[in-house]
Amino acid sequence: MSKEREAFTENDKLVLFTEVDGMCPLCPNALMYEKKKQNRKNFEIAHIYPLNPKKEELELLKDEEKLSTDPNDLENLICLCVSCHTKFDKPRTIEEYKELVAIKKTLLRESKDRLLWNDTKIESEIVEIIKLLSEEDVDLTKEDILAYDPKEIDRKVNNTITPLTKRKIKRNVQDYFNIVKTKFVELDKITPLTTETISSQIKTHYLLLCKEHKDINQKVIFDSMVNWLSKRANQSSDEASEILISYFVQNCEVF
Repeated sequence: MSKEREAFTENDKLVLFTEVDGMCPLCPNALMYEKKKQNRKNFEIAHIYPLNPKKEELELLKDEEKLSTDPNDLENLICLCVSCHTKFDKPRTIEEYKELVAIKKTLLRESKDRLLWNDTKIESEIVEIIKLLSEEDVDLTKEDILAYDPKEIDRKVNNTITPLTKRKIKRNVQDYFNIVKTKFVELDKITPLTTETISSQIKTHYLLLCKEHKDINQKVIFDSMVNWLSKRANQSSDEASEILISYFVQNCEVF
């Protein structure tokens, strides 16, 4: 018996559109375009696992992961540009199916991560450190750069982190650890226990991520922590947030 395609609500469409940041996840196409001073839709809502699979599709996908038992569930739906939707459906291939499942799983994880932001606060003093790193011309002395041997990070990361991210963390620790630590000391003199409070908040969010995603890898954790800190502190400098999360990797609150 064929299942009917649901008439998705405007809220459903908005959730799926926002989930992909208004860009087709399979190509660089924007999902809206302007013509004659009006915004027009260039997307369709695609079923990842087909709503009414044909006989050959049932055979093709019989051993593959399903994101939901209900094909009309939002977890089995994704916004694609019209061109990519047509290409994905006709004909459906195992490689493209696996790719879209992987993309959707990442999007679902990121959505869950954003929900965790409500559960972990961050002290306002962290903004001062981000501004120090992003807005001021920090003078790196030889003592700062040589203060920490970046090889120390090797003990704390595993093979789920990429070489580029590991190198980034090492460089951040090597260059900025003393500067960040000195700033925390200054903040503690003004408001005692600032360092302990912020360290605890960083650790709590890290543990919540690990609890929510038991199979999460360190690269994803690092990126999620950076994104959370940047957005929670209402800052646009991901680089400064990367330096701070690297600091807390060295300081043992992360990993």
